[in-house]
Amino acid sequence: MLNLLYIEDDPADFLLVSRHLQRQNMQANMVRVDDWSSLLSALGEMRWDAILADYKVPGLDFQDTLGLLANRLPDTPIILVSGSVGEEVAVELLKRGVWDFVIKDRLARLCPALERCFSDREQRLARQAAERALRESEERFRLIAASISEVIWMADIDLRQVFYASPAFENVWQQPCSALYENPRIFSESIHPDDRKRALDIVLSAHKAGGAFDLEYRIVRPDGSVRWIRDRGQQASFPSMSVSCYVGVAQDVTERHWAEEKLRQAATVFESTRDGVIIAALDGSILAVNKAFTEITGYSEAEALGRNPRMLQSDRQGPEFYQAIWSSLRQNGQWQGELWDRRKSGESFPAWMTISAVCDAQDNVTHYVGVFSDITQLKRSEERLAHLAHYDPLTDLPNRVLLQLRLAHAMERAQRLGCRVAVMFIDLDRFNTVNDSLGHLAGDQLLIDVARRLSAQLKGEATLGRFGGDEFLLLLDIDELDAAATTAQKQLDALAAPFLLSGNNEVYLGASIGISIFPNDGTKAADLLRDADAAMYRAKELGRNRFCFYTAAMNAEALAQLELEAGLRRALERNEFALHYQPKVNLRTGQIIGAEALIRWQRPGSGLEMPGRFVTLAERTGLIVPMGSWVIDEACRQLRCWRDAGWLDLRLAVNVSERQFYSGDLQRIVSDALARNGVPPACLELEVTESMLMEDPQQTIAILQSLKRIGVKLSLDDFGTGYSGFAYLSRFPIDALKIDQSFVRDIVTEPESALIAVSIIELAHRMGLKVVAEGVETEAQLGYLQMHDCDEMQGYFFAKPVPAESFLDFMIAGKTLSLTRLPPLAAEHTLLLVDDEPNILSALSRLLRREGYHILTAGSGREGLELLATHPVQVILSDQRMPEMAGTEFLHRVKELHPDTVRIVLSGYADLESVTLAVNEGAIYKFLYKPWDDALLQEHIRDAFLYYEAVIKPRAGRIKG
Repeated sequence: MLNLLYIEDDPADFLLVSRHLQRQNMQANMVRVDDWSSLLSALGEMRWDAILADYKVPGLDFQDTLGLLANRLPDTPIILVSGSVGEEVAVELLKRGVWDFVIKDRLARLCPALERCFSDREQRLARQAAERALRESEERFRLIAASISEVIWMADIDLRQVFYASPAFENVWQQPCSALYENPRIFSESIHPDDRKRALDIVLSAHKAGGAFDLEYRIVRPDGSVRWIRDRGQQASFPSMSVSCYVGVAQDVTERHWAEEKLRQAATVFESTRDGVIIAALDGSILAVNKAFTEITGYSEAEALGRNPRMLQSDRQGPEFYQAIWSSLRQNGQWQGELWDRRKSGESFPAWMTISAVCDAQDNVTHYVGVFSDITQLKRSEERLAHLAHYDPLTDLPNRVLLQLRLAHAMERAQRLGCRVAVMFIDLDRFNTVNDSLGHLAGDQLLIDVARRLSAQLKGEATLGRFGGDEFLLLLDIDELDAAATTAQKQLDALAAPFLLSGNNEVYLGASIGISIFPNDGTKAADLLRDADAAMYRAKELGRNRFCFYTAAMNAEALAQLELEAGLRRALERNEFALHYQPKVNLRTGQIIGAEALIRWQRPGSGLEMPGRFVTLAERTGLIVPMGSWVIDEACRQLRCWRDAGWLDLRLAVNVSERQFYSGDLQRIVSDALARNGVPPACLELEVTESMLMEDPQQTIAILQSLKRIGVKLSLDDFGTGYSGFAYLSRFPIDALKIDQSFVRDIVTEPESALIAVSIIELAHRMGLKVVAEGVETEAQLGYLQMHDCDEMQGYFFAKPVPAESFLDFMIAGKTLSLTRLPPLAAEHTLLLVDDEPNILSALSRLLRREGYHILTAGSGREGLELLATHPVQVILSDQRMPEMAGTEFLHRVKELHPDTVRIVLSGYADLESVTLAVNEGAIYKFLYKPWDDALLQEHIRDAFLYYEAVIKPRAGRIKG
């Protein structure tokens, strides 16, 4: 399987090349990158057999990319897969490091090009290896010559000129090599007078015979000391030299002749070396050991002397191993290698051993010397390196390489046993926020804690590994799908509790888990990983902190997403985007004061695409940044057109995405768009979301302040859906809050939504902020918002988003929102009657209208809530037993939504427990029975209005004051 890295911005071209390689039976694991960051990451993730690269990738300069690849992967083929780049450019690129060039329209050349590059690489590596071996050989010779005590020399055939003498000459002769080169007679003149004639005669005879010589003689050094030298030489010819010469080795053998001196000097070296030394007789009995021997083996000198070195043998090697050692000693006089010995304690340890046969002057072996070092630490280092190659250094979990190996083994085992394997892709939610705000050290500690929690949940045959960054992979043998779901939920539960980092920082994380199953979802590891990844992204789209199984529909969706992304990349170039405008209305005047600009995509062949179809993808791919820049500029252009038409007071709101907000270029983009179109900054309003503020508060404040300095207005969209409080909100320089439509939708019937909306309005006004309600679709919603002093609204109740021309028609026609109010007198004496029986409502209306009340009637609790949202009501008379919503439940909601009312139940059916509870909780003022007495009922209603005037109205005034 080839690992191919493809630098390509077009997924379609990537898919085309992948399929071509498959059709050519070239098995390849291809990874696509399209920016500098992903390229650097990919280079560090695995070993690449070849690099395929397009010449023009936005954001990647090919020359820079080529330089990086040549530096990081000098022996990896780089093949340019592109359109025509011109002959001169192609030739220049080939000179700069590109190995081959394949035109995208002629992919038939790709496989032969790869095979040719691999062949060239093998030849190149072989040549480099040969050159390296030559250099290493030369370096070894230099090191050997510099480190050994023998003098290596080379001289002409008559010994009248010395071409080379190794550094040992200076130690043995006590004269510099340079002096020898200038005066070769130093060799003969330094020979002891008693040995000079004999030595020169032997050399002369060897010269005449054209043979070698081997002799010993004494030399007298400048200090007067005498040394014994064994000198061996033979004639040799070299291609680089026109004449023959002598090469030889001169060895100081004084110690052999002066045994006592030699033993004294040897003893010093013997005891000071850190390597263990054994001197053994021919029968193998130990004659001497040094101090390092006892430290390494644990045997004292007394315990070792006389014994055979076999006492150190472990059971790691068999008899044939030691037979090979003795065979090498007999043939070569030396053996060197790694073996396992045993200490006195019984512990085995690895050792690097050199055993040499020691000969006398007649080349008879007299004894053996073994020198060894304990390489336990070296072995541990090697094991650590091997561990690092397969395990993540931070969490010590299996890394991507080992995970893929274990996935392959798990699949083989499952296929053999007829079971299944679950592949779970775990991606942490909000990890980047922690990493960016608290720093990488905190991020690393968080990953360690996450790995510990995830591992603690596992039992049996399961493998958890770190796939990279904040992504983990879990491999699990299962029999039923429920087992995978149970395990995934346990992992989510394990991450639910807060993490406590250094500095007492309490951090909450979640995770999105995607699950694919072998063999249900695929029979190849790459397919299972891809499917689990797709399921993980689906889990994120569904709200995060959940798991999701892969389905075939996801694969179809993934292909559709690829097509959608390709279309998006072309949409800006082809001017396929347009803005629609949803009017914003002042809830005090009913007039249009501006609009929110909403992007639409006129996609060829698909019609008008709504932003929900493509904005998330644009955010994920980064296309949202240029798209957002276009929206800002187009909004400013439209503002300019409206101002030229005389509409000077209109404001236009534009949504800013999180990625665009933190791009670092937003201030310049806004300033340029305003200046280019000549629009006053105050006419433009930028809407950011609550979640964006909490990503990095300090950076967010700095960005918002820079935008405020321009003069634009800032609005907080979708407020109430996040985690920020008003105290925290006060730190941000914003001008308006938008109540999220999820609260507006249930504002009439759900006390919780109404409480949130009303709280937002009241507290925002105290902070001097304007409040806009979005998603207003009914008159009841509008009435409730108007009743609680909301400033502005937008929604389908007034108008849907429309093109610029239709919006201008609204302005020209003077379209306004009808804001109806009850007359003051009626507003102070309004009675709401709620009953599901029409004849009861009719009878009550006739009876109570005589009292001069303004009567409202509703056939259900829901109708009653809608009337309360649009009309001020003081007293409510409700039946108890009604379908869908009982009277007590209705009045409970009224108590929360409209507390400044007097609430009475009139019913022939009494659930005493629920009624008593409602009375005790203050939801009901009185409980009256059917059938009623007209006069008594009229009296109760009069008392209720008096109670309202005396108690509730003053209390409401104090609260508002």
